[in-house]
Amino acid sequence: MKLLHLSAAITAATISLIPSLHVRALATEPNYLCFFKTNSGKVVDLSDSVCQGKKSTDGTKNAKAFIEAYKSQAMKYSDVRDNLISSIQSSPEEKIQQAKGVCTDLKAGLSMDEIEEDQADENVERASRINASIVNNLATKYFCQDVSMNN
Repeated sequence: MKLLHLSAAITAATISLIPSLHVRALATEPNYLCFFKTNSGKVVDLSDSVCQGKKSTDGTKNAKAFIEAYKSQAMKYSDVRDNLISSIQSSPEEKIQQAKGVCTDLKAGLSMDEIEEDQADENVERASRINASIVNNLATKYFCQDVSMNN
């Protein structure tokens, strides 16, 4: 068991020293999603070895499904499609956190209309408004199915 932890520590240290890899980690309770993205765009899940041994199987599946659904929704907006796709490819964890933030707001008692109204004040450019709309709609499907919608 100690050898496994040592191996994981060495792997993590090696990865952090390789300049061609972009290491990204996202930790949320109770699931930990830990991955790195190579220059070729491949995402490698290191939950078992790097993130304290807590693998987020459901979280990983939901995150991947959310990202694919986001890309699919973004394709409907030809004028901002490239911007939206580029944004989620370069920082998928940012969109996931936005979606989880929507869930937090819904659980706190805000309605989707109230959330969208707050976002409209912040987002004046079209790509930002469309991004918020896509994230809001997908959040309840992938990250907080248990929240009832109060419109």
